[in-house]
Amino acid sequence: MRAARVGLLALALIGFAAPALANTDGKSALYEVIFREPYRGAWKRLTAPVVSSNRWLKGARGIWHPARVVMVDAERFKVFFLCKVNECAANRISVIFTPDGHRAFGAFRTPAGTQILGGPNDDTRRALLRVLNEEKPHD
Repeated sequence: MRAARVGLLALALIGFAAPALANTDGKSALYEVIFREPYRGAWKRLTAPVVSSNRWLKGARGIWHPARVVMVDAERFKVFFLCKVNECAANRISVIFTPDGHRAFGAFRTPAGTQILGGPNDDTRRALLRVLNEEKPHD
């Protein structure tokens, strides 16, 4: 009984410590997350303006790095990273999902420049750009 209470307390503390993390069930790759709803729909809406000329975004086909946890507005969020095979330095995206997975925000770089997708607030935009710029290309 005592072990059960300790276990429940630990679960409660974990839930309290990371209230804003998207429910991604420990997944750290973008392609793993977007294959189920609501993340799939959020991903499609996020990439709709750019996917026709960047087909590698469809299905998140590319080189991924494990998700990083960042602080945005004093809450923890996972930022996912993906880049195009053999063109990682010039074609990349960083993505944050809302905790319920229904919305996504992104920073997307191509040789033409960087676009902010999904209308994030300033703190979220800065976090997306930080990850986009810090990740090292692995072509």
